[in-house]
Amino acid sequence: MQKVFFLILFCTLFLSCRENDGPTTCAVAAPVNDLAWIQQGIKELENTSLIEYSYLVQATYKGETVFFFGSCCPFCKFALVILDCQGKAISGSISTADLIDQKVIWKPANSVCNLD
Repeated sequence: MQKVFFLILFCTLFLSCRENDGPTTCAVAAPVNDLAWIQQGIKELENTSLIEYSYLVQATYKGETVFFFGSCCPFCKFALVILDCQGKAISGSISTADLIDQKVIWKPANSVCNLD
């Protein structure tokens, strides 16, 4: 009985320590490539004259993955809209200070934003 217990314990520990090879964000491996609403948003930005000021950030808000399109345009007014995995705006007053683990996941090749 003791051998069975240790075998089950070993298997449990071994399997729980493996790296997750599956999707990691919003049930997809690469949100920029795999989420249609992000691809559509990038296409819309590519049709503007201010594309070089644009970027996309992934972050965590209340334990959930969120996104926002940002701008470093020095002469533009910009409203922050936080989006969930389905591309729907999250209601409420949210600032970038409320977001953790922020990382830029897309910016155009000709970006002028200093995002380091």
